[in-house]
Amino acid sequence: MKNKFRQKGIGIVEGIVGISMLLIIFIAFSSLLNFNQRIQQQNENKLEAINIAAEAIEAVYSIKKEDWDIISALNFSTNYYPEISGKKWVLSATDPGPVGGIYQRWVVLERVYRDLNDDIAAAGAEDTESRKVTAYVEWNERGSTKQITLVTYITNWIN
Repeated sequence: MKNKFRQKGIGIVEGIVGISMLLIIFIAFSSLLNFNQRIQQQNENKLEAINIAAEAIEAVYSIKKEDWDIISALNFSTNYYPEISGKKWVLSATDPGPVGGIYQRWVVLERVYRDLNDDIAAAGAEDTESRKVTAYVEWNERGSTKQITLVTYITNWIN
């Protein structure tokens, strides 16, 4: 009779251990799925921000192509907000609000300097026919501010 009791007790313990192991595996798998979804959402947000920044750069190119004088008349180190007015891009000093209700976007124009070899440099002669354009996109994600920047140079090479 003692052996039968021990066998039943061991069977119950094995069942509890088995169920516990399945529960632990389920919780771990659920945590992994949750983590994966969070990372996927972060990647989607970052990709969207990169596309929005690229669109801002394209807006500046479009304005430059239309009329370099519009670009050359803008102040340096000032935040400008690309937006569509009518059927063309404009750079406004007034913030139109977040893109898609999430992303804050602006561009900044800076002077370009060239060295003796005519290469872009930190100092040297100012190239009044070129501008450095930096596009910024910011958004909040899980309580912290994320930012993407894209940098390019534009030139009035036709003149």
